[in-house]
Amino acid sequence: MKYKKLVSAGCSFIHGSELGDENPYSHKTYPALLSKHLNLQYDCVAYPGASNQGIVKQIFDYDISEDCLFLIQWTFPWRMGVDLSYLYTNEKKQKQTWFDLAPNHWQLQGKFDGQVDEQLDLESCSNNLKMLGVDQLNEQVYKHLGNDRHLNFYTRLCVLAIQQYLHANHCKFVFTAGVNSVAKLPYVVSFENLGFKEWCEKKKFKLGPYKHPLDEAHHSAFEYLCNILNI
Repeated sequence: MKYKKLVSAGCSFIHGSELGDENPYSHKTYPALLSKHLNLQYDCVAYPGASNQGIVKQIFDYDISEDCLFLIQWTFPWRMGVDLSYLYTNEKKQKQTWFDLAPNHWQLQGKFDGQVDEQLDLESCSNNLKMLGVDQLNEQVYKHLGNDRHLNFYTRLCVLAIQQYLHANHCKFVFTAGVNSVAKLPYVVSFENLGFKEWCEKKKFKLGPYKHPLDEAHHSAFEYLCNILNI
């Protein structure tokens, strides 16, 4: 089957934070470079701070009526996506119910670990989430469920669910490891047995101020995948 489009999913690494063209998403990331190499249309549903559950939701919500090749980079298992029972206003002033929990979450602390946008009132966002009690939810979730057994189990479910979903929809896919903790999961391609984050650190690629891999890292990851996938 001839594919028309490459669709990427993941967190800030795949969204392209700190690459300079990440609005709405970067065309300098290794999935974007791969799409150009294969002469495919490119779309990206990654977003900064995404959990593996959030990545699954993005794929489930995506219209795959076209012939798509998916490149999905799985992220930190300790992030946990939840669908709240109420609307809140996110940092982009959008109303939504989906929230990605994380220890010391930037939205709850009034800090941001991705690309900074001076237009956003992060302190106000943090205060609103505290008012809604999301900070208490965050604290309780990690108090009772923040162990590797639980977090790795749910990440494994995410990977296997999307594998089955894409197979049922006749979509080819490539899963890559964003971090070491997902590098040995089924169907996941590592970077020399490392996650993308740790591989970039080992190779001493330049990182942005907020620790996101930059152009050299993504170009090297693109070349690495082309080599091991023989494309």
